[in-house]
Amino acid sequence: MSSTRNNSDWENTKFLSTIEDIQKLKNSEGGDIKVWGSATLVQLLLQHDLVDELALLIYPIILGKGKKLFNDSSNPAGFTLIENTVTPSGVIALSYKRGGEVKTGTIGE
Repeated sequence: MSSTRNNSDWENTKFLSTIEDIQKLKNSEGGDIKVWGSATLVQLLLQHDLVDELALLIYPIILGKGKKLFNDSSNPAGFTLIENTVTPSGVIALSYKRGGEVKTGTIGE
């Protein structure tokens, strides 16, 4: 999916235009679908319950206002931490796999 392109010279590249195209690709044989750096696309996938895993990098900086990864259109979804790493510079790498039901409460429960 692209808001600026509709073709590519890269081998095996396909451009998708609808959520149904994404669902069809997700249900087909092949490798994982990965999204690098598009909060808008991730929000669309979360809204349509199409996210099985999340890989997040948290940097120890504050830049001010920015685009939210999780917004009001995201459906509630539970994830389970499967891997975490802290780099010497303080970047935290987290991998989550789709978990069971959403659990709410307070920290420590």
